[in-house]
Amino acid sequence: MLSSISDYPGYTEFCRRAAEDDGCFAGFREDPVYSAVVTSQLHYRGRDYFEMLEARGFDPGFFAAVRDHDRIGGATLASFGAAGDLAPQTMRYVKVLSDLEQLFGSLDGASIIEIGGGFGGQCAVIAKRFGFARYTIVDLREPLMLARRYLDALAIPNVAYELLEALPINARYDLVISCYGLSELARPFQVMHLQRVLLRARAGYLLWNNEGMKPHRDWQEAFLGGEMIYCDELLPLLPGARLADESWLALEDRQLDARLILWGTR
Repeated sequence: MLSSISDYPGYTEFCRRAAEDDGCFAGFREDPVYSAVVTSQLHYRGRDYFEMLEARGFDPGFFAAVRDHDRIGGATLASFGAAGDLAPQTMRYVKVLSDLEQLFGSLDGASIIEIGGGFGGQCAVIAKRFGFARYTIVDLREPLMLARRYLDALAIPNVAYELLEALPINARYDLVISCYGLSELARPFQVMHLQRVLLRARAGYLLWNNEGMKPHRDWQEAFLGGEMIYCDELLPLLPGARLADESWLALEDRQLDARLILWGTR
């Protein structure tokens, strides 16, 4: 059985190799095995995220603070006018940061947990804006190894790397973030995250992208052991949760028929 619809042959082994091998680490972000799961190939090359940031009046001076992020891992850069040259992926991380700031205010001193943290890119961008007390990334062992190497290279402080089963049962969090990671998991893992993380977080920001799996129930039964939790089932399970207006979604997110689930907003 698969644990996720993004299970991809060789992905976890590649993460381990990139974490341990200097040559592999130097170009991991554009490797086809890795980018099949943590994609760097965005439909709009990050322009849609940048245009939303411009429309909000986001300070272009911030981009200088994250430019060094793309010197690690061999990312392909694109030009974004006043923002300069950045990886489209990094532009997406900055757009999510802007969402979080508008929705939840300052994250200084916050305890944040991210489900499915990739190589740590979102964490790194948030760290350049806010001094969080603790940022916990929950993922599989090998992706956590790679995230640790990337974030250590940027000297990002106060980060914890945890397997789901190792999370404290009664922990509390100020904010949970998941950008597609949780929505792509098989139901048993979604339920465990619901119990151990979502219901213990004061606020949440979940990009949910599995609506397109509804017509594929037979595939889910065969490979995931049952149907995943969809957005309409999850919402009633989270006290105070709501769907964000579509205006919060970039064209890239709409292309994926994504939903944005929120709670605890200011």
